[in-house]
Amino acid sequence: MTVTEPRVAGPELERPRIPRIRKLAPYFLAAALLSIPCVWQRHIQANDLSSHLYNAWLANQAAAGQLQGLYVVPQRSNVLFDLMLSWLLKSGSVALTERVAVLTAVQIFFWCCFALVSVVAGRPAWRVALFLVFLTYGAVFRLGFFNFYMSAGICCGAIALVWQNRPRARWLAIPVLLIAAVAHFLPCLWATAVIVYVLAARRLTPVQLRWLAGVALAGIVSLTVLLATSVRTVWEFGLPVPSSFGVDQVMNFSSKDVFVAAGLLGCWIMLLARRFKMQPRPIEDVAFQLWVLTGTTCLLAPKVIWLPFYAGGLTFILARLSLLSGILFCAAIARVPVKRLEKAVHFSVLGLFLLFSYADERALNSMEQKVAQAVAGLPPGSRVVATLKDSRLLIQALQHIVDRPCIGRCFDFVNYEPATTQFRLRARPDNSYVLANYADLSDLQEERFVFRRTDVDVYRLSPCGGATRDVCVTRLKPGERLFREDIQALASAAWIW
Repeated sequence: MTVTEPRVAGPELERPRIPRIRKLAPYFLAAALLSIPCVWQRHIQANDLSSHLYNAWLANQAAAGQLQGLYVVPQRSNVLFDLMLSWLLKSGSVALTERVAVLTAVQIFFWCCFALVSVVAGRPAWRVALFLVFLTYGAVFRLGFFNFYMSAGICCGAIALVWQNRPRARWLAIPVLLIAAVAHFLPCLWATAVIVYVLAARRLTPVQLRWLAGVALAGIVSLTVLLATSVRTVWEFGLPVPSSFGVDQVMNFSSKDVFVAAGLLGCWIMLLARRFKMQPRPIEDVAFQLWVLTGTTCLLAPKVIWLPFYAGGLTFILARLSLLSGILFCAAIARVPVKRLEKAVHFSVLGLFLLFSYADERALNSMEQKVAQAVAGLPPGSRVVATLKDSRLLIQALQHIVDRPCIGRCFDFVNYEPATTQFRLRARPDNSYVLANYADLSDLQEERFVFRRTDVDVYRLSPCGGATRDVCVTRLKPGERLFREDIQALASAAWIW
């Protein structure tokens, strides 16, 4: 064949090429469907989200020198989501800011987890994509721990880069982990341990791999003993087995979520039983071993840890670890075939989960609207304290219910972020905007806090009583003890039963 002769197409050139858009269509569709829970209500109900929004607004004001007694400090961790909120609030509304920030966090978390599970499975992980949705909108999301949430997702991306074992790609895990550390350091510790385990496992025989798992298990037990003897901690009795699977992530707002948890646990146990019949054997599977080790950590971990560089304790340890364990469980079962009837069951359980979430979010938004109406009647710049609770809530979603309505209008006098020193916004003891002593916040949590300030007027939001579930406003008097009163915010969602 000369250079002037036309080249005859071979068989491989005669096949019609599949447009790239057709390959990407499932991903775009999944991303769009995944976004629906972020836009189906007036506001996203995720407990600490309101606090993050409010404190991002405060941080902008304090950085501009407009709030005497409040100041912003440089911080290297637990800050990525807050920086994003502060930047968005400078040019956008509160509603736009929360949707853009949360949608970004959701997409990062889901697709990084999807990448990790896909790399482990050796194929796109559509078989377990539904299960990742449960984790995406699970307890950590509803608690509003978005710095931890984003960090966990980014860390999964770093692990995926190492897992695929490409020399150039795996070095990218280092800058990825550094970005994750800006969000939160705890998932980075977990990811580093996972990466070290994966790198070590590649050099070992199946028999040696079992010894590696045993050494890692002994290390987890030793760390538990060290925490119990050397660090101030709070422990709970019992074995939280559902947490080892990550099933407790679906226990969000109310006790009716137990039906979803039971259905999900049943599906996962069935897939796990089928996994034991596949090769390689689970005991020789690195992904399975990592899930067992993380699940064991869930069983042994304390409830709260007080770190020496924070005034407040690191709380909800089990919920955080449960999320990580759930991700690894999805990786461990990613190659298990799923039957058509089982897929229908999986969709049904997910539908029930989303239905319950929608109903409870709508009820909480209704309650927040009542709080906003009460705040609107106060003088601009008022200091307020919300003493509302719902005894039926699994997650106390009313804890920060005044924060979002207060943006641009008032100040939450019991805002917890500055006193914990876990965030970039700090408060001086003589400020008139927020309690600066963490001991006062602890007393408030235990309902033994007594208001003694005479230099600032503070208004209290509490239930009016009766069946209306309205919110009333009174002025706090020095010597008055604060306690939370039950308002049953989820009464409007009772039809879901």
